[in-house]
Amino acid sequence: MKVLVTGAGGFLGQAVVRALSDRGHEAIGLVRRPGQRSTVVAAGGTPVLGDVLVPPSLARASAGCAAAIHLAATHADDPGSTALVERVRVEGAHNLVRSARAQRVRRLVIGSGYWVYRGSASVITESSPLDPRGESRNNFEAERAGLAANAPGALDVLVVRPGMVYGDGAWFGALREAVDAGAYRVIEEGMNRWSFVALPDTGAAYTRVVEEGLAGEVYNVTDGRPVSWREFVGFVAERLGRPAPGRMSIVDAVRTYGADVAHHLAADRAVSSAKLKGLGWTPRFPTYRDGVAELLAEIEQRIRREAGPRDRREGE
Repeated sequence: MKVLVTGAGGFLGQAVVRALSDRGHEAIGLVRRPGQRSTVVAAGGTPVLGDVLVPPSLARASAGCAAAIHLAATHADDPGSTALVERVRVEGAHNLVRSARAQRVRRLVIGSGYWVYRGSASVITESSPLDPRGESRNNFEAERAGLAANAPGALDVLVVRPGMVYGDGAWFGALREAVDAGAYRVIEEGMNRWSFVALPDTGAAYTRVVEEGLAGEVYNVTDGRPVSWREFVGFVAERLGRPAPGRMSIVDAVRTYGADVAHHLAADRAVSSAKLKGLGWTPRFPTYRDGVAELLAEIEQRIRREAGPRDRREGE
């Protein structure tokens, strides 16, 4: 299957391109900057320069594709402000719908996230109440833009909501650095549960949804073993040989991160991925302990490799 992946040069996009390629699919990776092309090639895909906000480039990239996956996202700290974040996610979804119809792409997967759910003491499923806040509103509106165009048999639209995706980069990289520096704090007691999934398992999940998912359906992606945020961060600290993290009040969290982010950080989200597992997806890393332990070892090896040439130059 020929599959277009927007945001293919990003943290998640690379993993999806790699998973598609490993399954024998032809992954077309849409990237905005020429420097990202090598990243797509390294993941086994074919890079194409374009932008979800430039419809003609989408038409060229999606020509001949049987499916498309919308992962493009501009982070709030990128030039262009939060308005650009919304445009890339939401307007980009609308543009993909139009391009898919014109190019006769049969399946469109909208990447979202589990932050759209309302926090709950009960296990969260795809039918649980939603409460998108902050940037999660952009994901929610992108979902709506896609699902409104769902036409089974003509354009199958599906949504994927991963939990906390950990890998070498994104939020986990910042967390690791803060824990290593002894600067990280959990909110209150940190007993609220989060749901995790390893980056390669997330890539495999998107591939499974493209292959087997049902039109109009939403699929959560987590390892199915939610744990308290304090336990997770404590494990990272233990593996790094650092003290367990301290705590901050919710009031301080609001001052530090803003109300929406503080709300997300303190929410209880134990999310089920049983529906996805019904499609035959099984995570390679069944718990965060398995995945994070391997990930931290890989990061340490990368840091040593990158430091090696520099150390040699300094000794010359």
